[in-house]
Amino acid sequence: MDETHGVVPENPADAPARHVDDVHADLVVVGGGLAGLCLALAAARGGADTVLVHDRPVLGGNSSSEVRVTPAGAGHVSAWARETGIVEDLLLDDRRTNHAQFWEGGLTNSGWDLTLLDATRRQPGLRVILNAGVRTAATRDGAHGRELVRLEAFQTTTEKDIRLHARQFADCTGNGTIGRLAGAARDYGRESRAEYGEPLAPRVRDRATSGSTITLHARDVGRPVPYTAPAWAEHYATAKAIGAFRELRNVHRPEFGGFWWLEIGYPYHQVTGAEEVRDALLGHALGVWDHLKNHHPERERLADYALDWIGALPGRRESRRLLGDVVLTEWHCHRDPHWPDRIGTAGWYLDLHVKGGLLSKRDPGEPSQADANYRHWSRVPPFGVPLRACYSRDLANLWIGGRCLSATHVALGALRVQQTLGMLGQAVGTAAAYALTHGLTPREAAAPDGPHIGPIQQRLVRDDVRVPALREHLAPGLTAPRASAASQARFDVGRPDPAHTRDLTVPRAQVFPVAGDRLEEIEIHLHNDTSSVLRPAWQLQEVDTLWSREDGRVVAEGTVDVPPGSGPVVLAPHTTTRPGRLHRLVLGTPGAGAHTGPALAGAHWIAATDLPPGSTAQFLHTSTGGPDPTTEARGAFDPDEIDVPAYRHWAQDKWTALTLRPTPHQYPYGPANAVNGLHWPESWPNLWMSDPAAPLPQHLDLVHDTAVTFDEIRLRFDTDLNARISSAPGLWQAPQCVSRYRILIRTHPDAPWERIHHVAANHRRLNVIRLPEPVTAHALRVEILAVGAPDARLLDDAEATYWREDGLRASRATLAPGCRVYGVGLYLAGAAPTGRCRPSPPPLGPVRDPRPDPDPAATEPRPDPDPATPRRPHPPAGTQESTPCAASPDGPTPNAT
Repeated sequence: MDETHGVVPENPADAPARHVDDVHADLVVVGGGLAGLCLALAAARGGADTVLVHDRPVLGGNSSSEVRVTPAGAGHVSAWARETGIVEDLLLDDRRTNHAQFWEGGLTNSGWDLTLLDATRRQPGLRVILNAGVRTAATRDGAHGRELVRLEAFQTTTEKDIRLHARQFADCTGNGTIGRLAGAARDYGRESRAEYGEPLAPRVRDRATSGSTITLHARDVGRPVPYTAPAWAEHYATAKAIGAFRELRNVHRPEFGGFWWLEIGYPYHQVTGAEEVRDALLGHALGVWDHLKNHHPERERLADYALDWIGALPGRRESRRLLGDVVLTEWHCHRDPHWPDRIGTAGWYLDLHVKGGLLSKRDPGEPSQADANYRHWSRVPPFGVPLRACYSRDLANLWIGGRCLSATHVALGALRVQQTLGMLGQAVGTAAAYALTHGLTPREAAAPDGPHIGPIQQRLVRDDVRVPALREHLAPGLTAPRASAASQARFDVGRPDPAHTRDLTVPRAQVFPVAGDRLEEIEIHLHNDTSSVLRPAWQLQEVDTLWSREDGRVVAEGTVDVPPGSGPVVLAPHTTTRPGRLHRLVLGTPGAGAHTGPALAGAHWIAATDLPPGSTAQFLHTSTGGPDPTTEARGAFDPDEIDVPAYRHWAQDKWTALTLRPTPHQYPYGPANAVNGLHWPESWPNLWMSDPAAPLPQHLDLVHDTAVTFDEIRLRFDTDLNARISSAPGLWQAPQCVSRYRILIRTHPDAPWERIHHVAANHRRLNVIRLPEPVTAHALRVEILAVGAPDARLLDDAEATYWREDGLRASRATLAPGCRVYGVGLYLAGAAPTGRCRPSPPPLGPVRDPRPDPDPAATEPRPDPDPATPRRPHPPAGTQESTPCAASPDGPTPNAT
């Protein structure tokens, strides 16, 4: 008899192999892309025992080193609209430590993988299982309907079967895999135009989706590298053969990646046909590389270039979509309903790739590249996303994260990018942790008229999830402070930049904040390259947000004479204004609405060197409907494919400020912005900014009428919410971000200042400071000692060029950033609930187990192809004021010393 039987060996390798693992958790998240990763991190921070299951060896999904799609989000197309929260922290962490610049697909690297992995390793309450694909789902009938109780996965590296038990689950697979296995309502393909009245939907429903892409990476290796394509590669003797609007961009650089249009969609199914899609994509990608090496007009210059890497895993844009109690549609993107259960913002455009992708040679890969009317219709302003679109309508405990959320094909075009899905994932993870703590189903937590959505929203804005037009309330027991500062900046666009102008063949505008109750004069700089005096009309309008597309309330208007040449021109509104409102200065020719025409073809509005936070340039685009008459007829613009309506929109010129100096000077960056509960520029800058000319240190003081007790401080600094930081230069951190500061308190009005905290090397927007013990104070001071990296360097020409508009904007700036704070909040976290989840309830019904099932029809999921699921109407959106919520624990304090 073996005397060691039952004894655990010292070396685990000597133990008998285990082939089945049972894993129990509060929440199981399946899918480790940015959406699933952020969802799992947020749930663990909220107190849920969380397991993240991913079927690949690295996290990040499409952004990982396996696929290499650079993350994108609302800030790529809308002014000051970048997503914040966990996904922002991940990007800022990576840019500060990663040597590479990801200015094109194909360039992300393993440094990014490690940034994501490190975030999970540092998060208590989160377990990660990699290389494990879920194969089956078991359900049962519960008190709230059918629910998941177990998933079964197979881990390829260990040959283990892993049984995953949880109270709630989240499908972040992108493909809606968990929903499919459990038989959830879902959709696939394009809805017909009549189903939701969407102009960009086809007349007839079909199974086309935006396609999948593989990326590549090429570089100059310093010696000739011949290339012979395999026989199975496509042959592209000319660029025309590749297709319309397939730009071979960046090939002049020492390294380049891409191309996004290496995409194939219909007729392949994006899930069940994934192997065929990959094989076809490889043939096309190698055919493009063969074209560059052997047929391109500059092939001699490309002789030293080698194909350094090519993807073997396609990055999917779209496949199945699970259906929730709300299905987001195109009109929700155009006209934000201000959902009472909104939990985040989206702001990408309606990015709908053509049917077939690269297989459609006559069409552009994405229609907005070819037609201005389509382009400015598809550029939607930022809009809210409701929590009711983020859970399954018929599986009572299944949350949805990522691109399989509840939306139509058209609406998904504005939702599916990775930074947006990452932030929405955090929102869903926070809601899941709250639901688990309070014993709620997703539907109960999200109820628009229920008691829970308000506290969830308050947790979200506290954790820096960008929820549109939602004000953070004071924590219970704390009073509103009075804010003062050592100095404050005035609105200033810097100097005129004659090398950059905007012509007035269309109406142009600058949106800017007005802090005072009167505007007497506005100076702008114009260039008239004709020999005659031009007389454009101007209007001053009050608008609601930075992204307002409609005409605003006219405050003043007139005309102005512009002589030949360049110089300042003074407009004289001499009008009262409502303080604390955004205004739009419009310049055009005489006529209603300041329309322009051929008479102003020689007039130009000169741009400025700096773009102040909370302002942006715009231009007017008017469409009579359909494609632009100058657009060549292509299948993508056939009336059976799209029906762009007539419209008149103010479009964004988001990286630009046009010269504008108001009299009297405007001071919209006062210290009260830091305590108004609004943490992002939307209808106001919501930012304290010190005078850029004032020396450091600068301070921001919060004074209370009576002493308050707190043990947590949350600070929000400026990390340039207008920038595309995912493609910022390597080893970069935001130059306007506060990097060194102290926190001081005064216990009573006559007491000296006492330091309670010091941070020596910050690079993040949100700083969470947890004090070892509660303190009681009459006043708090944030003393800023340094801004930007201590070893900051100027961008070289290549880095600035690769960063495109952001790099150009940075290189043109003439003003110092000053000290910038979006918010200061005090909390008594020790008084908050522990955040731990309730124990699991006892089973309420038999488990429906697919191994084996005596009645297979009971759990057999609807097979692919996915037919349309009948829609149930969802309640109309209303309005709701969120209720206050005390702070509760989340992740570790960043950058605390």
